[in-house]
Amino acid sequence: MNPWVAISSTGDRRGRALRLARAHDAVLRELLEDVRSEGQQVLLVCDTDGTLLWIDGDQQMLDDATGVHLQRGARWSEAAAGTNAMHDPVTGELLGVLDLSGPLQTAHPHSLALVTAAARMVEGMLAWRSAERVARQAEPAPSAFAIAPAAAGLRIAVLGRDRAVLGGVGLAGDVVLSRRHSELLVLLALRPEGMTAEEIAIALYGDFGKPVTARAELSRLRRVLGPRLLAEPYRLAARPRADFLAAGELAGAGRLGAALDAYPGPLLPRSEVELVVEAREALDHRVRSGILRTADPALLHRWIEHPAGRDDLEACRLLLALLPPHDDRRSSALSHLRRLAKS
Repeated sequence: MNPWVAISSTGDRRGRALRLARAHDAVLRELLEDVRSEGQQVLLVCDTDGTLLWIDGDQQMLDDATGVHLQRGARWSEAAAGTNAMHDPVTGELLGVLDLSGPLQTAHPHSLALVTAAARMVEGMLAWRSAERVARQAEPAPSAFAIAPAAAGLRIAVLGRDRAVLGGVGLAGDVVLSRRHSELLVLLALRPEGMTAEEIAIALYGDFGKPVTARAELSRLRRVLGPRLLAEPYRLAARPRADFLAAGELAGAGRLGAALDAYPGPLLPRSEVELVVEAREALDHRVRSGILRTADPALLHRWIEHPAGRDDLEACRLLLALLPPHDDRRSSALSHLRRLAKS
């Protein structure tokens, strides 16, 4: 069974091989999980001349493939194998072929759809990388006052909302994620060193979480993130511009007014994922404790009007203790205190 799917770009054979490897690595690793579950199949990548660059899959099939010279460096002519003529999203030039092979009894209607989807994902990654290179060339030099370096283009907004909103280079406008993918994205932003499928499964679903379920969610998320999502371990390719990270850094730097401006509400307020809950409470504590330490009436007044601070009895009492008798804010603060005292 040889459903050949072409992918494309430019450069000499070594350059093409390296670019293919970078583009298809994460996609093929997940595709291999499905291939291995079916058994007796191998997945391979060839260049435009039919030279085999990469092969993996069932070990028995790999041994058998060696017997017919289906191995790295061997020439398997595209003229003999055929192509569906998918091309590079930028230049239109043919780069290579993605092939799923196995005995006739392993053939299944979903196999062609599986390998075609993988090739389209690789093509999308190549297009995204091209767009990102253009955007980087047009970006101004970073400000010397930036809090920390961030991933080129990727913006994440999760404060005061239950579903993350993504923006950035390579995305067709703002993208609203599902609640589960929003939680997953926050986990990845919190763990820049990466997480295994097992760790993600436990974090999202508890002790009975299954790695295969986590991998399926990660595969769906990669359709949005493309090469921004890396595997083994699963992690973001670079630090995102995440609103909850920025608000925490501003508070930690003592810029509490700016932190409040950047903090419209709690992090994914309805999420019950333990690591998300911990991050939500840690951010709230960092902002709140900083404001209480300043004993600044203006900041305290803003805090008790804030979604995260409107039930803060201690902050309300401190504000009233600091306000002079004829301050216009006393009446509203007193009303606020009476409400909290009754609850």
